[in-house]
Amino acid sequence: MKKVLVALLALLILSTGMSLFASEYVYAYTEQDIMIDAGDHQIPATLTVPQGAEGETFPAVVMLHGNGSTRHEAGNAYDYTAPEMAKAGIATIRYDYIGNGDSTEDYIDFTYDKGIADAICCYEYLKGVEAVDIERVGIMGWSQGGRLTLLTAARNDVFKSALTWAGAFEQKDESAEYQIALENGYYEVVYDWREPLKQSPAYYECAMGIDYHKEAANVEVPYLIIQGTDDTSVVPETALEIQKALVSSPNAPIYWVENCDHTFNVFSGDTSALEETTAATITWFLATL
Repeated sequence: MKKVLVALLALLILSTGMSLFASEYVYAYTEQDIMIDAGDHQIPATLTVPQGAEGETFPAVVMLHGNGSTRHEAGNAYDYTAPEMAKAGIATIRYDYIGNGDSTEDYIDFTYDKGIADAICCYEYLKGVEAVDIERVGIMGWSQGGRLTLLTAARNDVFKSALTWAGAFEQKDESAEYQIALENGYYEVVYDWREPLKQSPAYYECAMGIDYHKEAANVEVPYLIIQGTDDTSVVPETALEIQKALVSSPNAPIYWVENCDHTFNVFSGDTSALEETTAATITWFLATL
């Protein structure tokens, strides 16, 4: 029955372009910054939890950010979305990768495998949160965080649903950067919104050693792909490629956000794309968790 409901919800979202979420019940929530012990490093994270009746528990979602970003995300978009999810009855935990945001570690130590391991540390942390139903945990990510979401869901069966915003998929050819990293000990990635980051040879070896289509085939949970039609960083065709690769997912629709760029227009002053994306995210997780 639940699979049918999910399929119907996805069909309605796709056909109407509208969220089915109606805020009839709006929860108050708590939000706190925490540090999670990962053994050899600390993970800065923010935990956002609905406040319900005594003994009431809620589904939860682990949120992964994009390359060069932080747990707050572009234009503080995650700082908007996480509370909106809490109001709808969904707890979230969002965290900084090694060397990003409030992390005191060096980014040169970051690899995809470590980002995935930290996502699992966040899942383990949720086991100790009284208001969280640990049997109903999902995962989501934006851009590179979408790529890591797919890999985390493929390699761990603890997540019941997944979702990506402009999710990256296969790795572009980075052999030239890798050679520089081998020669210098790192390759320096330059951004126009933050200071450069140094990526190690291990970063490239990890990323280039992944068979992304094989990993996608191991995802066995419902998986919503949210994609802007005007994205030039992760082009819309990527969403179609991911959908095609998710051969084991019971339900993997694409939700297209019209006239929307890679950052969901958060820097344009128009918040409608972010609001639509957040509403679709809430609808999906309420249906699948």
